[in-house]
Amino acid sequence: MAADESLPPYAPQITEEMREQAKQTPNSWLYIVDPAYEASGEHVPPEGVVGAFRIDESGEIDERFHPNDEYEPGTSTFEPSNELERVLQLIATGHASESELPAAVLAGELLLYAEEDDEDALYEAELDDGSRLVPACTSVNRVPEDWPSYRTVAGARLPELLDGLDLGLNLDDPVRAVIPHDMLAQAPTSE
Repeated sequence: MAADESLPPYAPQITEEMREQAKQTPNSWLYIVDPAYEASGEHVPPEGVVGAFRIDESGEIDERFHPNDEYEPGTSTFEPSNELERVLQLIATGHASESELPAAVLAGELLLYAEEDDEDALYEAELDDGSRLVPACTSVNRVPEDWPSYRTVAGARLPELLDGLDLGLNLDDPVRAVIPHDMLAQAPTSE
């Protein structure tokens, strides 16, 4: 099945990790795999590849994204249950720009880690690189089993509530994101 012509494929953001990988594999292609196929742990079929970036002889990524006409979004591991999750999935599959995520977060509701049901404390997680963020989930079915509880917070409250910390969405899921605080604070709202 060919990609929907009315839905322009957006190029996934090129990360530092991708640039490092490219330096190790000059004169090749950097394939972007749909997280739903990648999460299965099995061989990724051709329709599971969103597209690719060309890597030149110096190991630099050509920023022109080449979409895969045979790509079919996988849904086996991530069924969106709300608008925010739908936007996350579109971004993960290359059908929306990452710039759409902050506004979707502000318009939605998130679940923040809590020790007890009625607790208002803000919990931070420290990542392997020493950076800190606030873990959040986009729906009840994304809450990790090891969370003792959670509280629901309107996305519009997050820029003030996070007090400068970044937001980590669905960190235990194949479709996840880290949003810098300043992107949330500067995002347009629907108000």
